[in-house]
Amino acid sequence: MANNDAFQKMKNDLIAQNESTYGKEVRQRFGDQTVDDSNRKLAGLSEEQWQRQQMLVEQILAELKILTPQNDPASLRAQALCDLHRQWLQIFWADGTYSPRAHLALAEGYLADQRFVAYYDQAAPGATQFLRDALVIHCN
Repeated sequence: MANNDAFQKMKNDLIAQNESTYGKEVRQRFGDQTVDDSNRKLAGLSEEQWQRQQMLVEQILAELKILTPQNDPASLRAQALCDLHRQWLQIFWADGTYSPRAHLALAEGYLADQRFVAYYDQAAPGATQFLRDALVIHCN
């Protein structure tokens, strides 16, 4: 029980931190309903779902490290990477809100925001651009 309480507290703290850091910006961009739905989904994640998203993040960054220097966004492996990224998004996005168009728009936003460039490019220089380029193929 105490472990479950600690897990719930961690999720609540993450939601509060995200709201403090990004809340105003994200709510203006995507609307209160979208953010509230995502926060509810995060709050309701099981430990298994949380571990799955962490595993997906590790896989995504590991694949970007390998694939970015190869610079073949159309490769089968790059397209599989896009599917991993989709799976990760769907853990946090409210059910029924995922679409290839929204996924691609998010990746376009990554390129425009240095915070995301810094995050994805930690895997390899140019990884954010590579992910976006692979998603252009994947989502069309």
